[in-house]
Amino acid sequence: MKSSFPRQRLQTITLAAFALAGTAFLANDGLAETSAEAEAATSTFHHRALWIKNPSTETVLSWTTREEGQNHRIHYDTESRGGDVSAYTHEQPTFADGPITMKDDDWDWVEPAFYHHAHLSGLEPDTDYYVVFASDDAVSDEFYFRTAPDEDVEFAILFGGDSRIAGMDPYEHTDRQKMNLRIRQLFEDHENIIALAHGGDYCMLADWRYIEPWLTDHELTTASDGRLLPIIPARGNHDRGIGFEEKFTWPDLDRNYYYETHLSPTVSLITLNTETSLGGDQRDWLGNTLSEIRPERRWVLSQYHRPAFSSVRSMQDGAGRRNNWVTLFEEHNIDLGLESHDHALKRTLPIRSSAPDMENGIIYIGDGGLGVPQRNPDTSRWWLQEPGFAKSAHHVHVLDFGHEELHVRAYGMEGDILDDFTVEPRVTITAGQ
Repeated sequence: MKSSFPRQRLQTITLAAFALAGTAFLANDGLAETSAEAEAATSTFHHRALWIKNPSTETVLSWTTREEGQNHRIHYDTESRGGDVSAYTHEQPTFADGPITMKDDDWDWVEPAFYHHAHLSGLEPDTDYYVVFASDDAVSDEFYFRTAPDEDVEFAILFGGDSRIAGMDPYEHTDRQKMNLRIRQLFEDHENIIALAHGGDYCMLADWRYIEPWLTDHELTTASDGRLLPIIPARGNHDRGIGFEEKFTWPDLDRNYYYETHLSPTVSLITLNTETSLGGDQRDWLGNTLSEIRPERRWVLSQYHRPAFSSVRSMQDGAGRRNNWVTLFEEHNIDLGLESHDHALKRTLPIRSSAPDMENGIIYIGDGGLGVPQRNPDTSRWWLQEPGFAKSAHHVHVLDFGHEELHVRAYGMEGDILDDFTVEPRVTITAGQ
């Protein structure tokens, strides 16, 4: 089994990504915690947070171990306890543990491991929670995460998709590492960022040899002070295997993976699944959910993997999404569509009834730039004309939810702003209600 060589190779590439991203990222020694040495020191690794529905009061915290273990739990508190497990007020055992599924090809690249997921509920909104991940006698360093607000306050999230690699070598992923470092810098520079919405296609395949380096790279998004960046996941066409479900697990998991995330009393993110039936139950759920939440939300957005208005593929490719979902988006006037899959940066002009509508149309952004090699878009398409555009560029979006406007900025790998625009709310809600 090629266990030691790939892990050494992973560490080397990770450190190379730090150097390529600039000396600013090297200033904090905490970056070394993502290395194989840190894994050996703590025996818990891949520490992360997951949001699905009600992030003001609940989250799932997940991690990995090499040994099966017997006693897996989270120790947590609203004050820092410096990693002393006896000092934390709360302890929560895991609800899901098990061996990570290994395919035949995985054995040539990675060692077996075990997943662990703990569900924290009854949390206080807009509150920092300090946590340690514990498996038997092994205890991680202290991390913390912040719950979502339950009041009408201004905040931001990150959005991006397609962090998978290009070829079949699981360790050719320096562009993903550099984008994760850019995400971390944005997370640290913008105190109001609370989560990352990921539009799908995390890995080449949802197999452990690809998922393990993705999870290691995801730890690069953790802030230098230990703050975890919760992820709100969509499922992509490269995420169809059981590994996706082992990576993103929730109590009473609905494997359809479409849901509404209640980010605040006035902001909702609807995550849809392009890898199952677009009509039927999913379309009915979407229509019912939009009918329920639209009158009460200032901002309603939807993320999903395959685009309705592609920057690269044919117009026909998005017909299913347009026929089943866009009609409902327009009926209920969502504010923004978040798309991935095509590996380019795009913003459409405002669209309604498959035509430009500068007054009432919906803008669609994204197309996937979190590390996957970028393609050349077809800029002749009518939906990419001014004020829309498309270009080949790695990117991640910052979405700032204000009371008067939604401010959207796309950042490139080097931190340059590639797009910058605002959207006015379609629903009038008095600030602070």
